[in-house]
This record gives sequence, structure tokens and C-alpha cells, in this order.
Amino acid sequence: MTRIAVLELVPSSRGGGAVHVRDLALGLDRTRFSAHIAMPEDGGNVSRKDFRRAGVPFHRVDIAEGFSLRAVQHIRSLAADMDILHVHGARAALFGRLAAMSLGRQRPLVVYTIHGFAAPHYSLPRRQALLSVERWLARVTEQWICVSHAERDALLAAGLADASRTQVIWNGIAPERFAGVTKQRHAARVALDVPPDAFVLTTICRLYRPRDFPTLLHAFREVQRAVPHAYLLIVGDGPLRAQIERWLESLTLQDHVRLLGMRRDVPRILGATDVFVLSSKGWEGLPLAVLEAMASALPVVASDVGGTREAVMDGQTGYLFAPGDVAALAHHARALAKDPRLAQQMGRRGLVRAREYFAAERMVRETAALYEQLLRGRQISA
Repeated sequence: MTRIAVLELVPSSRGGGAVHVRDLALGLDRTRFSAHIAMPEDGGNVSRKDFRRAGVPFHRVDIAEGFSLRAVQHIRSLAADMDILHVHGARAALFGRLAAMSLGRQRPLVVYTIHGFAAPHYSLPRRQALLSVERWLARVTEQWICVSHAERDALLAAGLADASRTQVIWNGIAPERFAGVTKQRHAARVALDVPPDAFVLTTICRLYRPRDFPTLLHAFREVQRAVPHAYLLIVGDGPLRAQIERWLESLTLQDHVRLLGMRRDVPRILGATDVFVLSSKGWEGLPLAVLEAMASALPVVASDVGGTREAVMDGQTGYLFAPGDVAALAHHARALAKDPRLAQQMGRRGLVRAREYFAAERMVRETAALYEQLLRGRQISA
């Protein structure tokens, strides 16, 4: 049986999109699929070593910044030998679909997973330009995968795809990576320069839009005033790092906030955490960090944006708050600090939900079924 050749293209090795691609590629059945990875090497939390160990071919493509015809040509040469080109995120979708378009009738089938539909949230001129480009490239897109129902609704409302060519496949994580993370809590806190008896809030994200750090930091200041032993861990990197450092100084929070940068030991950090927080404005797909926190049996306090409410059950596995609502974020965090039993109950419910609905195995299975369905359709129409 000939294996289905799939090229997974992602625009950065940083963040949830890269983790998603890693888990998808490594999870595909190798007797049915031959997965290839095309990704920049820009110092993220996923690297070619992750794929080399599993024997998955890795191709460096420099598409993290700017525009390059050379990169389009490189992707074209890779895609020419593929049955399916699966692009992840807007930049990969631009480069990958231009490459596919240049191959004419010999092009692979194109699947586009949108990891956060940002275009409607930009200023009018840029929004119109982005949506126009998306409509033009839709002609070489067989299927859109939306990682949440909220994202699918936004895509359809923008008129970029018809309902028959869109499918929701929730993100998935490997719950076993986060099993028992609290067993090393004391050692993890010492390594992170956090007191063993601290109340620890953690956020994990790219330090850039759509994340809302002014709301997070002002809320944390309120929490810290009421809970003097509160600490905030910020995991990730990005263009806003310098600005965040200035905000910390102006709010005199330097002693209680740790900017940890890019980390590959996320389970360990979550094991040192009491409550996971995510403050966003504008858009979200279905944040992997939220799912990882749930798999670590942590309560989640997050902005009610995009697909987040499809993971977090408000009042059951954590709390949702309106974007930009400093008082609500602070209130929920303080409530969990004052009631550790409630926090543990919410965390346990979140763990059950993560295992039942958000396992990577389910995400891989549904994506593989889509690949096979699309290829059967091409063979029938040929």
C-alpha cells in the first residue's frame, strides 16, 4: 500500500502551532502516512531534533519574517512530491498556497489549519487587504480546519469559505506528559526562584498580540496586594518583552514576576503552579497552553475569547472573564488563592475534561481521516 505523503508547513518553531505540528506529525500512522516537516529554525520550543529522533524528515524553510520568493520556490520543490500540503497559520498559508498555485494541475491537495483567525481584528485597510488575499488563495484550498467552533463561525462570517469545506478539529495535547507534575513542586519552585509557600500564577504564550499584558499585570498587582505571597510566571518570548519589562518596573512588580523566556520544561513549570491564567483581546483559536494546564490538573482563569470557552467550563474547571476586565481577573485569582480546595476541585474536573476531549490521539485520528477522505475524493473525480 502506497503511503500518503504529507508536508506539514508551519511559519515558526515557537508557540502552539509548532507544538501542534510536532504532535500531529509524530502521531500519524507511519504505515499509512509519510510525514515531512517544513519549518524555520528560529529558536523555538520545537526543533529538528524532535523529528530526527522519530525519523521524520525535516526541511528548514525561512518564512518567519518578511517575504521571500526563494522560500516560495523551496516550498514548491518540496510540495511537488506530496499528496497533501497542510499549512498551519496565515504566513504558512500564504507561502504554501502560492507554491501550490505555481504547480498548476500537478499540485498537492491543500489543507489549511487556522490557529487563530486574526484578519477581522486589524485596522480597516489591512483587514481588507488580508481578506482579499485570502479570498484569492481560496481557489487552491480544498479544506479549512478550524481548531474551535468559534473560529469556524468567524471564518464563515468573513465569507472566506463555504461550510462544506470547513471542519472543526479541536486541538489535542498528550495528557501523559503532564501526569503527576506536582510531585516535584518544591524542587521546581526552588529552581524558578519562587518561595515554596508562594501562590503561583502562570501564563504561557507568545509575548505579542492577541495577548493582553496590561490587563494581566494590573490584575496581578491587585492580587499581590491582597495575597502578598503571590508570584506570576510568564513563559514565552516575543516582541513585547521589553515593553513588559517597563510595565513591571512602573507597577513595581519586578520582585514578584519572573520572565522565564522560551522553555522546553513546561510540565515542570506547570507543576510549580497553582492557577493558570491567560489574558487575551481580539481572537484565540483553542490555546494549547490552556489544554496543557487542564492536563496538569490546574484551574484556568482566561479571557472569554474565541474557542477558549470550548475548553474551560466557566465556574466548573475555572473562570472566564470579559476581555480587558482587570477587576474580574483579579477577583477570580484571589478567590482561588483563598480557597485551595475549590482550586483543586476545578483542576481535577479540568483534568477529566482534558483527557476525555483534548487528547492528541483524537486530534491525529480526525486529521488522518480527513487526509484520506480528500484523497479518495480526488481519485473519484480523476
